[in-house]
Amino acid sequence: MSAIDWTVFFLFLAYVVWDGARRGVQSENLEGYFAGGRAIPWWAAGLSVMATQASAITVIGTTGQGHETGMEFVQTYFGLPFAMILLCIFMVPLLRKNPILTAYEYLEGQFGPATRTLASVIFLVSRCLAFGVVIYAPAVVLSAMTGLNLTFMVILIGLLTTAYTMAGGINAVVWTDVKQMTVIFLGLFLCVGILLWDLLPRMGFMDMLRVMGASGKLNALELQPASWDLIPNWKSAGGAPQTFWQDTYNVWSGFFGGIFLMLSYFGCDQSQVQRILTNPTADESRKTLLLSAFAKVPMQVLILFLGALLYLYGTVMGSPMLYNPDHVALAQSEAYAQRIEPIQQRYDRLVEERSQLALRLAEFEGTPRQSSDLLARYQNAVRGVAETREEARRLLLDNASENRDTNYVFPHFILNNLPPVILGLLVAAIFAAAMSSADSALNSLSAATIVDLYKRWFRPDADDAASLRAGRLATLFWGIAATVAAMQFAGAGSVVELVNKVGSYFYGSLLGVFVLSLVSKKAGPKAGVASLLGGMGTVFIIDQTVQVAFLWYNLFGFAGSLMIGLIVSRFDD
Repeated sequence: MSAIDWTVFFLFLAYVVWDGARRGVQSENLEGYFAGGRAIPWWAAGLSVMATQASAITVIGTTGQGHETGMEFVQTYFGLPFAMILLCIFMVPLLRKNPILTAYEYLEGQFGPATRTLASVIFLVSRCLAFGVVIYAPAVVLSAMTGLNLTFMVILIGLLTTAYTMAGGINAVVWTDVKQMTVIFLGLFLCVGILLWDLLPRMGFMDMLRVMGASGKLNALELQPASWDLIPNWKSAGGAPQTFWQDTYNVWSGFFGGIFLMLSYFGCDQSQVQRILTNPTADESRKTLLLSAFAKVPMQVLILFLGALLYLYGTVMGSPMLYNPDHVALAQSEAYAQRIEPIQQRYDRLVEERSQLALRLAEFEGTPRQSSDLLARYQNAVRGVAETREEARRLLLDNASENRDTNYVFPHFILNNLPPVILGLLVAAIFAAAMSSADSALNSLSAATIVDLYKRWFRPDADDAASLRAGRLATLFWGIAATVAAMQFAGAGSVVELVNKVGSYFYGSLLGVFVLSLVSKKAGPKAGVASLLGGMGTVFIIDQTVQVAFLWYNLFGFAGSLMIGLIVSRFDD
């Protein structure tokens, strides 16, 4: 990066930290620190909800996902609008009936303190793990950009985020998120514009779509899964999906599995619920959710389309065999240089062939038979490029399938193709957006710790001043814990998939116990605890014994949680 890019980066970063820290004057008690005084407008809370997801994880991970596997990941969000409408109807009235500060306070009314505490602990564990991924994602960008150690970048992001979240509370979270959403969208549109500026002189927009479709990158609607077989396989060594439940991305897993993921995440995860508890009224809370319901899917389409455009750009202009700087350095080392050279030569030849065939396909006006032949040749070249990349990775890496380049594709583009100022602004936006996503996790972890554990069990008579001090200390603790967790995620594959996998292990159980409170007034303390443990046990058994795509974990966890809760409720005193 140039000096002007570094200047833009540090000025923007300093502004975000300063703006978050100064919000501390609005957080002089627990209501202010954890709920914003119930005075945050719906549009700001709604943008904050979106920013929690539309942060560095989305920009880096989802864009890389679009480059590698196309737009199929958008199907994960097909259930989101329906989930948000259901939450508006059923969950918002429950959560806004009393002035609670965490979602899990509600559970104590029917199931007692043990269920409330267990639900809160489940949230604390799952969110801390996911929070670690949130910190890791932007550290990838900064490490690739500067050559500095990835661990150092993880620590830097964790410390800066913890510092201003400790000072500003939920007000810092929401209002910095609003700014980050604006900058992130600006950066994404700029990237799309730059890619189109370079590609349109070489082919028309409809021709671009034709080539991307031929490359398998416009697969946003997979109506038929890999198999309709409904009997899950016992775990075996790798291979393509063999059953309906193993195919991760299609309309069915996206809608049915995704709807339970979204219901659980937005309705039971404190990091999301906390935003709808900051609004003045229940109607404002509904508007907060509906903003995501109607804006999230188009946003994901934009980001995945950017990833598909990056693939087309690499097809036309040429693309590296390896994106990860560590893998590039390994390939150039004395131990691998001679062995990798023939693979690199074959790769370069195939990339050139792919480029020529793509341009011919874009301008082709021949007969259907001739078009079919050209299409087959182009798709063979596409497969050849992918197989050669994989061959190189297998040579270099013991676990090539788990060390994908997904998280390095977008950083490679912005660092090598964006002009000064825009480069600095976009890198700063990714860095700061990661902090804006992380700060919501931090504040919600602190809220659950103080409200559900500290004030409930250890200091029920603590006044606001003592509780607020404890809240800031809890923020510091979770910031350190999540930073340590983030150091374990290096080389963990697609970041955006990893976050959803972590959450899916727990979310179904949380949703199940909330639904249990709605459908069974007989359910008491035993049913509540059994529901939570039973849902997680169900997911654990499925994960250890059969092959099921992670999106279905939410459905199975929910079903196990609700069924076991209903059974045990018959024996509750």
